[in-house]
Amino acid sequence: MSACHATVHSPQSECASSGTDPEQLDPRSDFKIQDFDLAMKINQRTALLNQRAKLPAHTCPGTPAQVALVRSEMLLSQRLEELSHELSDASLQQMPEFHQRVGILQQLGYVSPDGTVTLKGRAACEINSTQDELLSTELLFRGLLSGLSPEEAVALMSALVFQEKSDVEPELPPALSSAARHLYSLAAELCELQASAGLPVSEEEYIREVLHPGLMQVVYEWARGTPFSAITPLTDVMEGSIVRAVVRLDQCCRELMDAARVMGDTGLFSLMEAASGKIRRDIVFAASLYVA
Repeated sequence: MSACHATVHSPQSECASSGTDPEQLDPRSDFKIQDFDLAMKINQRTALLNQRAKLPAHTCPGTPAQVALVRSEMLLSQRLEELSHELSDASLQQMPEFHQRVGILQQLGYVSPDGTVTLKGRAACEINSTQDELLSTELLFRGLLSGLSPEEAVALMSALVFQEKSDVEPELPPALSSAARHLYSLAAELCELQASAGLPVSEEEYIREVLHPGLMQVVYEWARGTPFSAITPLTDVMEGSIVRAVVRLDQCCRELMDAARVMGDTGLFSLMEAASGKIRRDIVFAASLYVA
């Protein structure tokens, strides 16, 4: 195999070293191809090769180096065009949506007209563990948690933290039930605002994705001190999912405390601190479930 490979490539290597073209084979006599059109094209190609051979550049010793230089310049120019396109707005397929979302943030007061992040925007940056940070921040600034007890406040926030579905309708006290209705109304308002800005969003789908109230009653009872064995019959959600949701809810409370610190709202800070203390207990926060 190696001998055959060397035999095939040796004429090409010799021609390359001498700067001449390899000997041309005749398709009519060597390959027995009888095609008039092909014969005409071969004659044209032979004539062009003969004309090229008479050009001074073809025999110039510096031609290979000059060709390599031109080829390198062409490749660099092509790469420069590619990088320029990648850095331009034309390569950003989601740039129109980006501007739409920035417009929404400016309309809601998260970003100033000159693009500066406002106090409201800095508070929103502290919230990361909910299904929708925009809705969570609006909940704070609209005062939906005002007047709620720590147990009710943490139960309301569970609708933004819990990620699964439940077929059991929670039974809520009047104040919490009213707050939940206001939360749904706020979600619908934000959805309408996004739709009016041109974003492809459906109110029903948006609310279904960001709000999951299946554990509101469970979290409310847990924050009131109800034993874990007594809250599991209140829902069709698995015990492990309840534990994970409460742990994430505690993280959410801490993030809301940070947001309250940015806002300078001591009342909200104390409310979220108390709410976190209500749910951090017993088996949910045990170091090991085997020793709880």
